[in-house]
Amino acid sequence: MVEKSLRVLLLVDWNPDNGSLLLDYLRKAGLNCDIMGTDFKQSLWTPANKVFFHWPRCLWVSIRAFSKRHDYDYVIAWPQIMGMFLGFIKLITCSNSPNVFLLNTTIVERKNPLLETLRRWFLSLSFKKVNHISFLSNAYMHLIQDRFKLSKAQVFLLKQPITYKINPDYSGFKPNSYLYSVGLSYRDFPTLMEAAKSCSKQFVLATTDAFLKGLSIPDNVTVYRNAFGNEAEELMKQSAAVIFPLEKISSPAGETTLVSAMFYGKPVITTKTITTQEYITHGENGLLVPSKDPDAIVDAINVIFSDLEKADTIGRRARQSVLKNHTMDLYSNKIIDIIQKNI
Repeated sequence: MVEKSLRVLLLVDWNPDNGSLLLDYLRKAGLNCDIMGTDFKQSLWTPANKVFFHWPRCLWVSIRAFSKRHDYDYVIAWPQIMGMFLGFIKLITCSNSPNVFLLNTTIVERKNPLLETLRRWFLSLSFKKVNHISFLSNAYMHLIQDRFKLSKAQVFLLKQPITYKINPDYSGFKPNSYLYSVGLSYRDFPTLMEAAKSCSKQFVLATTDAFLKGLSIPDNVTVYRNAFGNEAEELMKQSAAVIFPLEKISSPAGETTLVSAMFYGKPVITTKTITTQEYITHGENGLLVPSKDPDAIVDAINVIFSDLEKADTIGRRARQSVLKNHTMDLYSNKIIDIIQKNI
């Protein structure tokens, strides 16, 4: 059981009045947990809004959390930027409190050498005051641990959890429906469009205009702009399969979409990356394709539709693997176990 005196503050980048599934599970386990956050709308996401609007608000939340450092034993940062800001604030104020737990750490390398140098300098300083850092894949955890010289006691593997308050029913492979793609950052939509041009199947894409600039949309692709929440989930539920190529980066991307699609029992086609290769066993519970290879995507689509029984089996195995490895109950209990061992 969790010690009743242990107090935790959860930081989120959405309206805290809407609650959090992780918050519910932490409280369910007996943790005295509060929530603090800032309202951020996905439909407004652009690189400029992220830097000039979202990050300043995250900094303000981090400052507020630091001001309450004597009220909490731990601050758990769901968006990593808040945890990094909090670590930096602790460093410049020479403070050892509060303890900081950083979730779902993803650090994308910048192409600009100066920006990358400055970013690594900031992260190196912030990490000095972050107590625990979780990663979505084992390979990526070791990569960042080595790059920033993190201690073994700091790093932990916590795979992407299911984020549904009510677990959706198995939907499965629907052979007469469309191929569904969804997402914002680090999606390789140009490669998806090239694949669609060579495929007779219908595609549905849910994203924002910011990620469609300069793209030629084939006639067999229907775009839903700014479809989020229940609308996006319904599109996924009614799809035959889910497909989302990813850009060639060394960091995780698309894990929430991946786990959600697998939970619905959908056959998933995605790019083989440092994270997806640990979530999907190719041909067993999903299909992995090389980066920027539209022909490989078309081949994977043909594999799914040429053997309907196999496609359904892949979807069922996908759901089983999520129920075994990605429940919020498992995720929250690991967090609590780490905190209790280090308090």
